[in-house]
Amino acid sequence: MREYEYHAPLSLERLFELAEAEGMEVRFLAGGTDLMPRISAERNQIPRDRKPPMRIIYLGGLGLDEVTDDGESVTIGATASLSALLDNGAVRTKLPALHEALREMAGVSVRNTATIGGNIMNASPAADSVPPLLVLGAECLLRSAAGERRVALSEFFTGPGKTVARPGELLVSVTVKPGRGGSAFRKLGRRKAETLSVVNAAACVELRDGLCESVRIAVGSAAPVVVRCTGAEQALVGKKIDENSVREAGALVVKALSPIDDIRSSAWYRARVAPTMVARALLAAAERKRG
Repeated sequence: MREYEYHAPLSLERLFELAEAEGMEVRFLAGGTDLMPRISAERNQIPRDRKPPMRIIYLGGLGLDEVTDDGESVTIGATASLSALLDNGAVRTKLPALHEALREMAGVSVRNTATIGGNIMNASPAADSVPPLLVLGAECLLRSAAGERRVALSEFFTGPGKTVARPGELLVSVTVKPGRGGSAFRKLGRRKAETLSVVNAAACVELRDGLCESVRIAVGSAAPVVVRCTGAEQALVGKKIDENSVREAGALVVKALSPIDDIRSSAWYRARVAPTMVARALLAAAERKRG
Protein backbone atom coordinates (compact mmCIF):
# COMPACT_ATOMS: atom_id res chain seq x y z
CA MET A 1 0.00 0.00 0.00
CA ARG A 2 1.19 3.51 -0.77
CA GLU A 3 2.66 5.49 2.11
CA TYR A 4 1.60 9.05 2.91
CA GLU A 5 3.18 11.86 4.92
CA TYR A 6 1.35 14.99 6.08
CA HIS A 7 3.05 18.28 6.94
CA ALA A 8 1.65 21.73 7.82
CA PRO A 9 4.53 24.25 7.60
CA LEU A 10 4.15 27.75 9.01
CA SER A 11 6.62 29.40 6.64
CA LEU A 12 7.43 29.30 2.94
CA GLU A 13 11.04 28.48 3.78
CA ARG A 14 9.99 25.30 5.57
CA LEU A 15 7.54 24.46 2.79
CA PHE A 16 10.26 24.61 0.15
CA GLU A 17 12.49 22.40 2.28
CA LEU A 18 9.70 19.83 2.47
CA ALA A 19 9.00 20.13 -1.26
CA GLU A 20 12.53 18.96 -2.08
CA ALA A 21 11.85 15.28 -1.42
CA GLU A 22 13.66 12.77 -3.57
CA GLY A 23 11.82 9.55 -4.34
CA MET A 24 8.47 11.00 -3.26
CA GLU A 25 5.51 12.58 -4.97
CA VAL A 26 4.85 15.98 -3.40
CA ARG A 27 1.38 17.49 -3.46
CA PHE A 28 0.23 20.81 -2.04
CA LEU A 29 -3.08 20.73 -0.15
CA ALA A 30 -5.34 23.75 0.30
CA GLY A 31 -9.09 23.06 0.48
CA GLY A 32 -8.66 19.47 -0.69
CA THR A 33 -11.99 19.28 -2.53
CA ASP A 34 -10.23 17.86 -5.61
CA LEU A 35 -7.11 16.24 -4.14
CA MET A 36 -8.64 14.25 -1.28
CA PRO A 37 -11.28 12.45 -3.40
CA ARG A 38 -8.50 11.49 -5.82
CA ILE A 39 -6.40 10.08 -3.00
CA SER A 40 -9.39 8.15 -1.66
CA ALA A 41 -10.12 6.72 -5.10
CA GLU A 42 -6.47 5.74 -5.49
CA ARG A 43 -6.43 3.95 -2.13
CA ASN A 44 -9.45 1.91 -3.16
CA GLN A 45 -8.03 1.07 -6.57
CA ILE A 46 -7.73 -2.63 -7.38
CA PRO A 47 -5.15 -3.80 -8.22
CA ARG A 48 -3.06 -1.35 -6.25
CA ASP A 49 -0.17 -0.24 -8.42
CA ARG A 50 3.17 0.23 -6.73
CA LYS A 51 3.65 3.99 -6.39
CA PRO A 52 6.20 6.14 -4.55
CA PRO A 53 5.28 7.64 -1.17
CA MET A 54 3.28 10.86 -1.28
CA ARG A 55 4.16 13.87 0.84
CA ILE A 56 1.13 16.11 1.39
CA ILE A 57 1.96 19.68 2.37
CA TYR A 58 -0.91 21.73 3.82
CA LEU A 59 -0.92 25.42 2.88
CA GLY A 60 -3.41 26.74 5.43
CA GLY A 61 -0.83 28.04 7.89
CA LEU A 62 1.03 30.27 5.45
CA GLY A 63 -1.29 33.28 5.39
CA LEU A 64 -1.87 33.15 1.64
CA ASP A 65 -5.59 33.93 1.83
CA GLU A 66 -5.62 37.74 1.79
CA VAL A 67 -7.22 39.96 -0.85
CA THR A 68 -5.62 43.37 -1.42
CA ASP A 69 -6.87 46.26 -3.56
CA ASP A 70 -4.37 49.01 -4.35
CA GLY A 71 -6.77 50.97 -6.53
CA GLU A 72 -5.38 49.73 -9.84
CA SER A 73 -5.18 45.99 -9.23
CA VAL A 74 -6.72 43.33 -7.01
CA THR A 75 -4.42 40.59 -5.71
CA ILE A 76 -6.06 37.39 -4.48
CA GLY A 77 -4.15 34.99 -2.25
CA ALA A 78 -4.15 31.43 -3.57
CA THR A 79 -5.69 29.89 -0.43
CA ALA A 80 -8.61 32.34 -0.24
CA SER A 81 -11.80 30.29 -0.11
CA LEU A 82 -14.51 30.75 -2.72
CA SER A 83 -16.96 31.83 -0.01
CA ALA A 84 -14.55 34.48 1.30
CA LEU A 85 -14.15 35.86 -2.21
CA LEU A 86 -17.92 35.96 -2.69
CA ASP A 87 -18.16 38.16 0.39
CA ASN A 88 -15.24 40.38 -0.58
CA GLY A 89 -16.18 43.92 -1.61
CA ALA A 90 -13.35 44.39 -4.12
CA VAL A 91 -14.22 41.15 -5.91
CA ARG A 92 -17.92 42.00 -5.98
CA THR A 93 -17.55 45.56 -7.29
CA LYS A 94 -14.37 45.43 -9.40
CA LEU A 95 -14.41 41.85 -10.71
CA PRO A 96 -18.11 41.17 -11.38
CA ALA A 97 -17.47 38.34 -13.85
CA LEU A 98 -15.42 36.46 -11.25
CA HIS A 99 -18.06 37.15 -8.61
CA GLU A 100 -20.75 35.70 -10.89
CA ALA A 101 -18.62 32.61 -11.54
CA LEU A 102 -18.00 32.04 -7.82
CA ARG A 103 -21.73 32.26 -7.17
CA GLU A 104 -22.31 29.45 -9.69
CA MET A 105 -19.63 27.12 -8.33
CA ALA A 106 -20.62 24.06 -6.27
CA GLY A 107 -22.62 24.42 -3.05
CA VAL A 108 -22.03 26.37 0.14
CA SER A 109 -20.18 23.57 1.95
CA VAL A 110 -17.72 23.14 -0.93
CA ARG A 111 -17.27 26.89 -1.44
CA ASN A 112 -16.43 27.24 2.26
CA THR A 113 -13.48 24.88 1.77
CA ALA A 114 -12.41 25.11 -1.88
CA THR A 115 -9.82 27.74 -2.79
CA ILE A 116 -9.24 29.90 -5.85
CA GLY A 117 -5.69 28.57 -6.16
CA GLY A 118 -6.92 25.00 -6.11
CA ASN A 119 -9.46 25.70 -8.84
CA ILE A 120 -6.71 27.17 -11.01
CA MET A 121 -4.04 24.54 -10.29
CA ASN A 122 -6.48 21.69 -10.91
CA ALA A 123 -6.34 22.91 -14.54
CA SER A 124 -9.75 21.58 -15.49
CA PRO A 125 -11.06 22.91 -18.82
CA ALA A 126 -14.40 23.34 -17.02
CA ALA A 127 -13.03 25.44 -14.11
CA ASP A 128 -15.51 28.28 -13.68
CA SER A 129 -13.04 30.76 -12.20
CA VAL A 130 -10.66 30.62 -15.16
CA PRO A 131 -12.67 32.30 -17.98
CA PRO A 132 -13.38 35.47 -15.95
CA LEU A 133 -9.80 35.64 -14.68
CA LEU A 134 -8.56 35.15 -18.24
CA VAL A 135 -10.63 37.99 -19.74
CA LEU A 136 -9.59 40.22 -16.84
CA GLY A 137 -5.93 39.69 -17.74
CA ALA A 138 -4.94 37.79 -14.59
CA GLU A 139 -1.30 37.11 -13.77
CA CYS A 140 -0.09 34.27 -11.53
CA LEU A 141 2.71 34.62 -8.99
CA LEU A 142 4.68 31.39 -8.62
CA ARG A 143 7.30 30.89 -5.94
CA SER A 144 9.88 28.19 -5.23
CA ALA A 145 13.18 27.80 -3.38
CA ALA A 146 14.88 29.22 -6.49
CA GLY A 147 12.86 32.46 -6.44
CA GLU A 148 9.64 33.74 -7.94
CA ARG A 149 8.23 34.42 -11.38
CA ARG A 150 5.05 35.85 -12.85
CA VAL A 151 3.12 34.07 -15.59
CA ALA A 152 0.11 35.42 -17.47
CA LEU A 153 -2.88 33.15 -16.95
CA SER A 154 -3.23 33.03 -20.75
CA GLU A 155 0.09 31.11 -20.82
CA PHE A 156 -0.45 29.04 -17.68
CA PHE A 157 -2.34 25.97 -18.91
CA THR A 158 -0.81 23.37 -21.24
CA GLY A 159 -3.57 20.74 -21.23
CA PRO A 160 -6.19 19.07 -19.02
CA GLY A 161 -4.69 18.87 -15.54
CA LYS A 162 -1.41 20.40 -16.74
CA THR A 163 0.20 23.80 -16.10
CA VAL A 164 3.59 25.44 -16.54
CA ALA A 165 4.23 25.20 -12.76
CA ARG A 166 7.47 23.34 -12.10
CA PRO A 167 7.95 20.65 -9.44
CA GLY A 168 8.13 22.31 -6.04
CA GLU A 169 6.69 25.57 -7.37
CA LEU A 170 3.77 27.07 -5.48
CA LEU A 171 1.00 29.33 -6.76
CA VAL A 172 1.05 32.19 -4.25
CA SER A 173 -1.47 34.67 -5.67
CA VAL A 174 -3.33 35.93 -8.71
CA THR A 175 -3.35 39.62 -9.65
CA VAL A 176 -6.03 41.23 -11.80
CA LYS A 177 -6.19 44.77 -13.19
CA PRO A 178 -9.88 45.50 -13.77
CA GLY A 179 -9.29 48.39 -16.15
CA ARG A 180 -12.22 50.30 -17.66
CA GLY A 181 -14.18 47.34 -19.00
CA GLY A 182 -17.44 45.79 -17.93
CA SER A 183 -17.29 42.03 -17.42
CA ALA A 184 -19.74 39.16 -17.10
CA PHE A 185 -19.84 35.36 -16.82
CA ARG A 186 -22.43 32.87 -18.02
CA LYS A 187 -22.61 29.12 -17.44
CA LEU A 188 -24.61 26.20 -18.77
CA GLY A 189 -24.79 23.02 -16.69
CA ARG A 190 -26.95 19.92 -16.59
CA ARG A 191 -28.94 21.44 -13.75
CA LYS A 192 -29.25 24.87 -12.18
CA ALA A 193 -27.00 24.38 -9.15
CA GLU A 194 -23.95 22.48 -7.91
CA THR A 195 -22.86 21.15 -11.28
CA LEU A 196 -19.85 21.23 -13.56
CA SER A 197 -20.13 23.35 -16.67
CA VAL A 198 -21.19 21.92 -19.98
CA VAL A 199 -19.99 25.24 -21.42
CA ASN A 200 -19.07 28.47 -19.67
CA ALA A 201 -18.07 31.85 -21.04
CA ALA A 202 -16.80 35.20 -19.86
CA ALA A 203 -16.42 38.54 -21.59
CA CYS A 204 -14.85 41.90 -20.79
CA VAL A 205 -15.91 44.86 -22.92
CA GLU A 206 -14.56 48.41 -23.14
CA LEU A 207 -16.73 50.96 -24.94
CA ARG A 208 -16.01 54.37 -26.39
CA ASP A 209 -18.86 56.51 -27.72
CA GLY A 210 -21.12 53.46 -27.66
CA LEU A 211 -18.78 51.33 -29.80
CA CYS A 212 -16.57 48.44 -28.80
CA GLU A 213 -13.03 49.71 -28.26
CA SER A 214 -11.66 46.37 -27.02
CA VAL A 215 -13.10 43.04 -25.96
CA ARG A 216 -11.85 39.78 -24.50
CA ILE A 217 -13.81 36.52 -24.71
CA ALA A 218 -13.00 33.20 -23.05
CA VAL A 219 -14.84 29.88 -23.27
CA GLY A 220 -14.41 26.90 -20.96
CA SER A 221 -15.34 23.23 -21.12
CA ALA A 222 -15.14 23.24 -24.92
CA ALA A 223 -11.43 22.57 -25.56
CA PRO A 224 -8.47 20.96 -23.74
CA VAL A 225 -7.91 24.31 -21.99
CA VAL A 226 -10.00 27.45 -21.56
CA VAL A 227 -9.60 29.37 -24.81
CA ARG A 228 -9.61 33.00 -25.90
CA CYS A 229 -11.77 33.60 -28.98
CA THR A 230 -9.54 36.16 -30.66
CA GLY A 231 -11.27 35.97 -34.05
CA ALA A 232 -14.60 36.91 -32.51
CA GLU A 233 -12.92 39.64 -30.48
CA GLN A 234 -11.43 41.25 -33.58
CA ALA A 235 -14.77 41.09 -35.39
CA LEU A 236 -16.49 43.10 -32.64
CA VAL A 237 -14.04 46.00 -32.40
CA GLY A 238 -15.57 49.22 -33.71
CA LYS A 239 -19.13 47.88 -33.57
CA LYS A 240 -22.04 48.23 -31.22
CA ILE A 241 -22.41 45.27 -28.88
CA ASP A 242 -25.94 44.25 -29.75
CA GLU A 243 -27.89 41.17 -30.80
CA ASN A 244 -26.75 41.41 -34.41
CA SER A 245 -23.03 41.86 -33.76
CA VAL A 246 -22.78 39.10 -31.15
CA ARG A 247 -24.68 36.73 -33.44
CA GLU A 248 -22.18 37.38 -36.22
CA ALA A 249 -19.30 36.84 -33.82
CA GLY A 250 -20.80 33.53 -32.74
CA ALA A 251 -19.67 31.71 -35.86
CA LEU A 252 -16.09 32.76 -35.12
CA VAL A 253 -16.38 31.47 -31.57
CA VAL A 254 -16.99 27.94 -32.85
CA LYS A 255 -13.80 28.07 -34.93
CA ALA A 256 -11.73 28.61 -31.79
CA LEU A 257 -13.09 25.53 -30.02
CA SER A 258 -12.37 21.81 -30.13
CA PRO A 259 -15.12 20.30 -27.93
CA ILE A 260 -15.28 16.63 -26.96
CA ASP A 261 -17.93 14.07 -26.08
CA ASP A 262 -18.03 13.15 -22.38
CA ILE A 263 -20.53 12.12 -19.71
CA ARG A 264 -21.86 15.67 -19.40
CA SER A 265 -22.47 16.52 -23.05
CA SER A 266 -21.61 15.89 -26.67
CA ALA A 267 -19.17 17.85 -28.80
CA TRP A 268 -22.04 18.70 -31.17
CA TYR A 269 -24.10 20.24 -28.36
CA ARG A 270 -21.17 22.20 -26.96
CA ALA A 271 -20.46 23.68 -30.37
CA ARG A 272 -24.10 24.68 -30.70
CA VAL A 273 -24.49 26.36 -27.30
CA ALA A 274 -21.07 28.04 -26.94
CA PRO A 275 -22.01 31.00 -29.18
CA THR A 276 -25.15 31.54 -27.08
CA MET A 277 -23.18 31.57 -23.82
CA VAL A 278 -20.70 34.01 -25.34
CA ALA A 279 -23.50 36.25 -26.64
CA ARG A 280 -25.13 36.38 -23.21
CA ALA A 281 -21.84 37.22 -21.52
CA LEU A 282 -21.06 39.93 -24.09
CA LEU A 283 -24.43 41.61 -23.81
CA ALA A 284 -24.31 41.53 -20.02
CA ALA A 285 -20.77 42.92 -19.95
CA ALA A 286 -21.63 45.73 -22.35
CA GLU A 287 -24.77 46.61 -20.41
CA ARG A 288 -22.79 46.63 -17.17
CA LYS A 289 -20.29 49.00 -18.76
CA ARG A 290 -23.02 51.29 -20.05
CA GLY A 291 -24.71 51.21 -16.66
